[in-house]
Amino acid sequence: MKQGIKIAIAIIFILSLGSPVFARSRGLVEFFNAPPEPRLMYPTGETVILTGKDFLEFKWWISGFIDIDYYDFRLYKGYNMYASNLIFKQRLPANTFSIKIKSSLFEDGQVYTWALRQIVYSGEKSDPSFDSFKIIKK
Repeated sequence: MKQGIKIAIAIIFILSLGSPVFARSRGLVEFFNAPPEPRLMYPTGETVILTGKDFLEFKWWISGFIDIDYYDFRLYKGYNMYASNLIFKQRLPANTFSIKIKSSLFEDGQVYTWALRQIVYSGEKSDPSFDSFKIIKK
């Protein structure tokens, strides 16, 4: 019986190490405490026709986390999110759910990938949400 109680106490202690209260008090960033990724709405996995348009508007929605400080928006040429492919980045206020980029930045027939992260006031970052799309300018 005593062995069972010791095991139960050990399990409770181990689980408490991952609690948000313990993690924040110790300044640790735990996987399960990271803010969720934002939800990308447009463009997502499709061809975007920019014929006659001055801007391409990127749209997203908050993903259930209310402590957002800002968004980190990035646009890459091609599928790979390498620093060498980065063509645009901007820090956007928490109450922003879209950004317009001039169509002159985009090339006809080229694939682009956009990525968005939520950053909360504690400095924790979500994993990036990302999607690729192809530009058509006729």
